[in-house]
Amino acid sequence: MDFIRFSEHLLKQIRERQEVLKTTLASGNAQDFDQYRHIVGQISGLNFVEQEIVALHAKMEDVDD
Repeated sequence: MDFIRFSEHLLKQIRERQEVLKTTLASGNAQDFDQYRHIVGQISGLNFVEQEIVALHAKMEDVDD
């Protein structure tokens, strides 16, 4: 599996997980403030990883040109 296909699959998984976590928060399903903070931290971490993968894609496209 090449990098692009692998990373696209990974991005799909990251975005699906983000949606689940956001829905959890939007539904008010965090049991307490600690769980709320934990979920927000997960979303933040996933956002960072997503941005890094997208940046790598852009760099690879620049190299291919």
